[in-house]
Amino acid sequence: MTTVLEELQRQYEVTEGEIKNLQRKIERLEERLAELAEVIAHVSQLPRYKENEPTDSVPQKEE
Repeated sequence: MTTVLEELQRQYEVTEGEIKNLQRKIERLEERLAELAEVIAHVSQLPRYKENEPTDSVPQKEE
């Protein structure tokens, strides 16, 4: 039979593991965010996007 203290320690370890996993995920997301910021900065300097043209890849059909 598990004692209350053992159960609390187990929950503590599980929660600690979840926090570590989230920290790693946050690091990966922050890296991805930085990569996207670099790409956005680069693309925004391209002549096509400096004039605020629509970003649709398919031309819109006029009626």
